[in-house]
Amino acid sequence: MAGKVSPGPRAQLLAIGTELTDGIIQNTHFRYLGSQLKSLGFRVAGGLQLPDELAMILRALAGVEAELVVVTGGLGPTSDDLTREAVARAAGVPLEFQPAIWQRLLERFASTGRQVPESNRRQAFIPAGFEVIANDWGTAPGFWGRLPRPGAQADLPVGLRAGAWLAALPGPPAELEPMFALRLLPLLARAFADLGTGAELAATALLIPESALEDALRRCRREGVVWGTRVAEDHIAFSLRGGPEEGREAVLAALQEEFGAARLRRGHWRPGEILFRALGERGERLALAESCTGGLAAKWLTDLPGASRVFWGGVSAYSNEAKQRLLGVPRALLEERGAVSAEAAAGMARGLLERSGAELSAAVTGIAGPEGGSPGKPVGTVWIGVAHRDGRSLTRAFSFSGGRDLIRRRAAVVTLLAAACLLEGSELPAF
Repeated sequence: MAGKVSPGPRAQLLAIGTELTDGIIQNTHFRYLGSQLKSLGFRVAGGLQLPDELAMILRALAGVEAELVVVTGGLGPTSDDLTREAVARAAGVPLEFQPAIWQRLLERFASTGRQVPESNRRQAFIPAGFEVIANDWGTAPGFWGRLPRPGAQADLPVGLRAGAWLAALPGPPAELEPMFALRLLPLLARAFADLGTGAELAATALLIPESALEDALRRCRREGVVWGTRVAEDHIAFSLRGGPEEGREAVLAALQEEFGAARLRRGHWRPGEILFRALGERGERLALAESCTGGLAAKWLTDLPGASRVFWGGVSAYSNEAKQRLLGVPRALLEERGAVSAEAAAGMARGLLERSGAELSAAVTGIAGPEGGSPGKPVGTVWIGVAHRDGRSLTRAFSFSGGRDLIRRRAAVVTLLAAACLLEGSELPAF
């Protein structure tokens, strides 16, 4: 007789902010947090959006019946940022000044030549007995601790109260999401050890739809292995946790078999970082020739500290005239084969390689839309060319769907990935 599967612990979400309840800002917290918590084994019992009103926040906290509550927002420096005060009251503890938080704020503002406004001092207070969740992406730290059960002795140390665990995180997604993935997950692992959130295997999926990755994870899952994902516009960072190490490795191997090792990589990487590492390991530099992406791939590389060691420079050759004058692509070739062709992409890469001091060049040309397509070359057609001084080269065609911005981003990802694959000697998979 099969044993009954025990349901996971319940989680409840509270999003604080009048700008949310008034519809000024869209609440994306629930989608992100709900999917993350579900993949970790929690049952999401519900979510509430609340205005910046202390009484309403207190009533919501008093009604928590879940084992975990995640509160987002209300941690700013203004008088209507009330999450700290509400949680302290609900826990029956005072707010406590944290010198380390204040020092961090002083240093953060000093690094930009500014003085810390006195109002920001509010952010250095957290409920007594709660643990600070560091914020490397903004000024508002989060905190983590336990709420008492109704009737529990309020003067007991927080760790001895048999109440719900509470995590408070800032509202901006650019701060909330990395804090959840990098700061809160270890705390959840400690508090909910039976969920298997401890040991983890980090991985990155490039140009794989979230739904396709989720389906594959479910097909490939092994006993005890759970996952959490963080979706960006051009990649998905995810972690496999729990279960035996061989189970996590088996899941990764199955995913790489399905999607290709170039698109499914061990470790958390942005597209530019993969090529950055490959170039750095070989002491080589890259030159980029971009048409439809308009310098986007070059931007991603130069966003990385130390890019001057691996990036020679780039040319945004948008027009045919620019391709001829700056890259040496013959006019006759462009007229006969077109600017979006294998010959044009290869010619752009070779031309820039000859004119630069780089060891590797990559070129991209395509039709981003919404106009310019034809039956033979529809919108979304992209050609990539890569050339190395040792004679190796690569030319590939891709067909992307979506709007103009999405096509351009996908083309930039593939450009960087193709260059990395040529360096690594790995296969560039179809997309």
